[in-house]
Amino acid sequence: MKQASVKILDRRDSEAGLVPQTPSQILFPRWPRILGAALNVFVLSASVSIISILAHSLSNYSGSRDIHFGGTAISWPKDLNLHPAYFVIAVSALSIVPSLLSTIVGLRRMKAQSHSTIEKTLAVTSGVLLVMWMVSNIIQGVSEKTPKRDLLKWACRRRDSPTNVLVSYTSVCDEQLAIKYLAILITVAELGSLVSGVTTWCLINRRSKLIEEPWRVKA
Repeated sequence: MKQASVKILDRRDSEAGLVPQTPSQILFPRWPRILGAALNVFVLSASVSIISILAHSLSNYSGSRDIHFGGTAISWPKDLNLHPAYFVIAVSALSIVPSLLSTIVGLRRMKAQSHSTIEKTLAVTSGVLLVMWMVSNIIQGVSEKTPKRDLLKWACRRRDSPTNVLVSYTSVCDEQLAIKYLAILITVAELGSLVSGVTTWCLINRRSKLIEEPWRVKA
């Protein structure tokens, strides 16, 4: 009797070992999409912050660049290099819509077990924006090391100047430093968002291959 029971159990185990896995049995981790959505929210908020802060800095610059004393400009040089500021504000503006769409799509497809065309498009866009943010950081770094004066370098060097009362170099310097560090953090966030997207794609492909296997081998 005991031997018959053992044979029945062994047979059931062997049959169970040949039962194909169903999609519901193969769990799909959601953490890559959660991480990607969080990073996209940060990119969105940081990009809007950069635009707001830089607009205030440029407003201070425009309102004080014509201050003269004895016929000489005492506020800002005429050859001030504004290209780093214009480039970072352009990249920030370009990042708003993709990061917003990525957040919405990521949240709506949190439990989705496939990779849609729009997700692939947004992943490519994230890669392009990552390169643009890297270029922005490089432009700012090169500008700080060259003799040519930019908004950040000029304001921070003259924050203790007597004309600081009229021009508010301290405010512009602090704002430009905040923009510089935010741009670095956005670059890291864009990289993390791209990695999370690639990870999601790899996990989806792995899950699809497991589902397509007709039988699973019992360990």
